[in-house]
Amino acid sequence: MDSTMWLYIALAILIVGLIVAGIGVGLFLKGMKEPLKEIKGSVNNLKERVDKLKLETTSLQHTTNELKEDMQVKSEKVSLFIDAAKGTKNSVVDLNSSVRAITVDVTTRVDQSKENAVQVDQWSNTVVGLVGLWEHRKNAKKRTDTYYPEAAADNEQLRIQ
Repeated sequence: MDSTMWLYIALAILIVGLIVAGIGVGLFLKGMKEPLKEIKGSVNNLKERVDKLKLETTSLQHTTNELKEDMQVKSEKVSLFIDAAKGTKNSVVDLNSSVRAITVDVTTRVDQSKENAVQVDQWSNTVVGLVGLWEHRKNAKKRTDTYYPEAAADNEQLRIQ
């Protein structure tokens, strides 16, 4: 056999191989059409989900910032309230010490002066008498609005005492 004949046989095998390869590539591409469409749909679906996730993330960041600002405002208010409470405590302590000082001063003055005790007793008796007179007049007006000379004399006696 001649070398040209081998050349033609090799060329024919090469052409048949190229045809088979072309048919294989064609069938491969035809078979890949459906999976590629599915992959494209999946990619689009994934892209939509990522976009929704980005939108939700942005919304959550906005809400987080609002909550952070709200907590700062409330924290400042609580701090002011606590400072006010501390000030109130200090005021109560100051008031207690002032009341103690006044009480001690009054106690020492009363103990030092027996005259004051007598005068206080007289004043309290006077106040009790005035209260009794006031109640007696009040009761007399409730009974009747007419004038009774006996009641007037009783009132005079109460005033003299």
